[in-house]
Amino acid sequence: MTKFPQKSLADDPIFDAFLQHALQSRSDYNVKLLTSAFHFARKAHRDYFRKSGQPYIVHALEVGRILIDLRQDTATLVAGILHDTIAHGTATHAQIARHFGAHIADLVDGVTRIKDLSFQSQEAEQAENFRKMFLSLINDLRVVLIKFCERLHNMRTLDPLPPETRERMARESLDIYAPLAHRLGVARIRWELEDLALKWLEPEAYRAISKKIRLKRREREAYIEEMRVPLQKMLVEANIRGEITGRPKNFFSIHRKMQTRSKAFEDIYDLLAIRILVDTVQECYHVLGMIHSLYTPVMPRFKDFIATPKSNMYQSLHTTVIGPRGLMIEVQIRTHEMHQTAEVGIAAHWLYKEGSPERSELDQQIDRLRNMLEWQGETSEPQEIIEELKVDLFSNEIYVFTPQGDLIQLPDDATPVDFAFAVHTEIGNRCVSARIDDQMVPLSTPLETGQTVEIITSPHQRPHRDWLDFVKSAKARSCIRRVLREEAFNQSVRLGRDMADRDQTETFTATIQVTGKDRTNLLSDMTQVMSNLGVPIAGARIETRREEIDNQFQVEIKDADHLEELLQNLRKVPNITSAYRLEAPPESG
Repeated sequence: MTKFPQKSLADDPIFDAFLQHALQSRSDYNVKLLTSAFHFARKAHRDYFRKSGQPYIVHALEVGRILIDLRQDTATLVAGILHDTIAHGTATHAQIARHFGAHIADLVDGVTRIKDLSFQSQEAEQAENFRKMFLSLINDLRVVLIKFCERLHNMRTLDPLPPETRERMARESLDIYAPLAHRLGVARIRWELEDLALKWLEPEAYRAISKKIRLKRREREAYIEEMRVPLQKMLVEANIRGEITGRPKNFFSIHRKMQTRSKAFEDIYDLLAIRILVDTVQECYHVLGMIHSLYTPVMPRFKDFIATPKSNMYQSLHTTVIGPRGLMIEVQIRTHEMHQTAEVGIAAHWLYKEGSPERSELDQQIDRLRNMLEWQGETSEPQEIIEELKVDLFSNEIYVFTPQGDLIQLPDDATPVDFAFAVHTEIGNRCVSARIDDQMVPLSTPLETGQTVEIITSPHQRPHRDWLDFVKSAKARSCIRRVLREEAFNQSVRLGRDMADRDQTETFTATIQVTGKDRTNLLSDMTQVMSNLGVPIAGARIETRREEIDNQFQVEIKDADHLEELLQNLRKVPNITSAYRLEAPPESG
């Protein structure tokens, strides 16, 4: 039995309830440190109140409660309690570091740096915020876990806010936070964010589904019991210790299925699933065989996510069977450890390895996220970044093989071009045709799990613009757009040279140097300035080192005044620190 402090350390009933909840979850929390964090946050937020009238400290503790449910450690809980102290300007990084250590101060500072993603902001700012969130993931996952918890409690308490704010936050949660939680496997947060978003974005649909779910509750429970009794008997006879429960689908997934399949609520058969938790992987497959002997399986709907886990580390066996009264029902079979990962995802794997050379599942997932961040760097348009990441974050997956037997994970409906870029960028750039299971197919052919794909390349091939009409992965789309932009830029350089050749008597060539901090669309903005002033580009050297640009352009200029006007306009471009000429213009007369 968990022992609680005999006397309140904080002399506050709200914190006492929080502390009891924490110790019921894990007995190894540092009570003294949590109490110090509460006192620090209560003092920092003493002049702040929520729109509901509640003291702000209540929000801080509720964020901590959600972190407790994710079974996070003391340091993460402390950072969660303190997460808004820097943002409110009532504490500094140095003050937090002095009281709680630099590590916790860094976590709080990391959360502060990720602003709420606002669709009312400029697209470039939104894309930059998204990039910050991914950088935080790579540097310290817990920053984003705290941000998830903050967003979830904000979504639970939207009622007092203006309608436009509720709608904005609901849309952000559905389009960005829920997909990211899905990619990290934090299903518990993803499902609630989706349902709360549906509640505010489509309240009538939410109320209708909620009412129908309540009306069918007894019917569902009776059906689950009808299946549970023979399944439990089967487990006992096989001497397998198993836990059998029903799992209703969340409201949002029901709503999406009704929309995508144009079905009424009554026509959706898989509103619930039976979940069986056992101790070992061997028992998972043993139970699968017993279920298939008891009920007729619908084989096209069988999925083995134990042998081929999803990229968010989800593992389970899924089989759909014809249950009692001829109704189809999905059965999920997994171990208790797999279930923990399915509920809280990557949060369950956050361990400090203290220099251990072994690569964990967490390392592999961070590598995937780092790759996604690199693909963003190949995309210049902010809206492209957002849309591509949403596709990669929220897509279902297929599993195909190289001719050598290597497994490649791709989004649903991916094509041989997506496969080629997944293997290597240059293979994608040079692919001309493909074989699927030894059959020649068009490059736009959708792939299916289990197929073997071979790519045929040519050194003369380059990506086509029409590939963008059918590729599904962010990497393929970004790589194709990068090549197309390079080709367009090179073409503009050639046109500039041609114009200069035709009008040598009226212009002179000047070399200009432009430096600054790189960002999306920077090169495009610079060339647009030149185009607006009628300045052809005769040549260019583009270099970027550690996000700093150092570019040289050979431009055709009418006279010294024209050159000075160009340099002044370039200096006005955001992120440009200097623009100057390397060659003086010829003397007149």
